Amino acid sequence: MKWNIGDIHDAIADVLPGDAAATIHDGEVGTWSEFTKKSNNLGRFLLENGLNFGDKVAFYMRNSAAYSETLSACFKARLVHVNINYRYVDEELKYVIGNSDAAAVFYHAEFSEYVASIRDRLPEVKLWIEISDGDLKLDNVHDYETIANDGSGAKLDIKRSPDDLLFIYTGGTTGMPKGVMWTQNDLYTLMS
Repeated sequence: MKWNIGDIHDAIADVLPGDAAATIHDGEVGTWSEFTKKSNNLGRFLLENGLNFGDKVAFYMRNSAAYSETLSACFKARLVHVNINYRYVDEELKYVIGNSDAAAVFYHAEFSEYVASIRDRLPEVKLWIEISDGDLKLDNVHDYETIANDGSGAKLDIKRSPDDLLFIYTGGTTGMPKGVMWTQNDLYTLMS
């Protein structure tokens, strides 16, 4: 059987009680109904604002519920997750975003200083989305919470493929980070 993680997330949401825990982080529990609504709204926003199937979405974030919600949004919208080590700054940060051909970047507000320093050198990035606890730190960016919470949360009516990709950027002692590509089906098969 061929697998797509976006389809799996939709199937789980169809059978799990809405109040079941989907994310638990720093003592906050997010339910499956919240997770589903947010991930669907995020995926729809990305597709309605210039991203196309297979486009890359960079994650410059710490572990959080927002990371999981955005990852699910990418799976559901047939977009490709690109991780960025939150310790990267300046040239490493610019390199991963540029090398991956990211069309959108999600970042935690605490990293806004580093985003500001490289953003003008990455004109191919269509959307910058900031995850903040209040006021946005940068101009001309989108607010994560507004995107995630505005909208019906309805499923994306998309035919997905087991060949949709996931990127994992690795760091180490061999120079700049390297991108490793996995199909969702291969990754799921490996993990099962």
